[in-house]
Amino acid sequence: MVLIALTILGAMTADFMETNEVYLANTVNHRDAVKAEYLARSGVNLSRLALSVQPLLGGSLNFPFWQYADVLLEPFTDSEGGAGLLGDMAGISLEDAQGLGVEDGDFSVLIVDEDSKINVNVGAVGKKKDRIRLLQQLGMLMAPREYDEMFDRQDDSASFFEREEIVCEILDWADPDEELCDQSGGEDDTYYSRQDPEYERKNAPYDSLEELHLIKGIGDDFWSAFVDPDPTDPEKRVLTVWGKGKVNVNTAPAQVLFAQICMLSADESGLSPCMDMGMRFNLLQILQGVVMIRTFMPFSKVSDFIKAVENPEERLFLPITGFPVVNKREARRVLTTESTVFSIYSEGTVGKTTRRIHMVVDMEGLDMLNPTQSVAASGGKVLYWRME
Repeated sequence: MVLIALTILGAMTADFMETNEVYLANTVNHRDAVKAEYLARSGVNLSRLALSVQPLLGGSLNFPFWQYADVLLEPFTDSEGGAGLLGDMAGISLEDAQGLGVEDGDFSVLIVDEDSKINVNVGAVGKKKDRIRLLQQLGMLMAPREYDEMFDRQDDSASFFEREEIVCEILDWADPDEELCDQSGGEDDTYYSRQDPEYERKNAPYDSLEELHLIKGIGDDFWSAFVDPDPTDPEKRVLTVWGKGKVNVNTAPAQVLFAQICMLSADESGLSPCMDMGMRFNLLQILQGVVMIRTFMPFSKVSDFIKAVENPEERLFLPITGFPVVNKREARRVLTTESTVFSIYSEGTVGKTTRRIHMVVDMEGLDMLNPTQSVAASGGKVLYWRME
């Protein structure tokens, strides 16, 4: 009986200890999760504070200082209170400053310019000319023959989707009417009614970029080629649903600039020099030079960017032939050198727990609570928020 009692008590004790360990681990994880969340929130708030000075720096110098958010926020993220690169650059020591640095955990911040992407919501809220520009931009983005194989094979539903059909569907998903974008008839919901579960076109602006997964013809290959080539680097993303419509030539990826220049170089019949492989290769070389030189010499005007494309030998110091841009007046309507809408990606980590926040803010306009003050002074207007 003693041995049986000891066996039962031993099993109960082991179970009790294991249960306590599980409860303790859950408690620690919950504690770390709360800390990580507020570290991520701190990263968001500090980023909004940094962006609030953009009218003073970015507006006059067109310098994309937000791309160096990790350096600007180093006094708050560094465990030593900013004794690293920023302190060395400024020539000051912040080691004795109070309230700087993170002792338990870490957080990192990435600020991405949404005005450097092609905004697919332009067709939903813009005028007819804006819708036509969006169709042309997306068409030029997908035009290179290297992508022919993507559009010439069947998808999972044994269907073929041409470039024009997918481009038109991206616009029709968000526009408020029931007509096809080419005005050839009414919208057909047969494809969506055959899905499981079935659904309908939204006919309203996109709330997030993930909605593109619902559009017919857009699969993983399309997504990686024309939407988000590198999920680990949001700066390489090509499309957006939050920008103001104009593309910032000082921050846009080369793929986005390629689509813009190809559209602006098209003649009245819609033909563009980008259809020629040699001209396309030449343009890509020019844009690579643009991406390199704008890092330390941002363009102050759109006309300067156009001149660099047409005369790269003088403007970019590249011994190659320039690329003709026919519609220079149109360039001022689709291109810009400043940005106002930004995505803030903040990640807080404590122990083995991580919390990520994605916020989109608009730094342009007046504060609703104080119409005499810019919304930038209060950290911008929040357009999107997601935590995971």
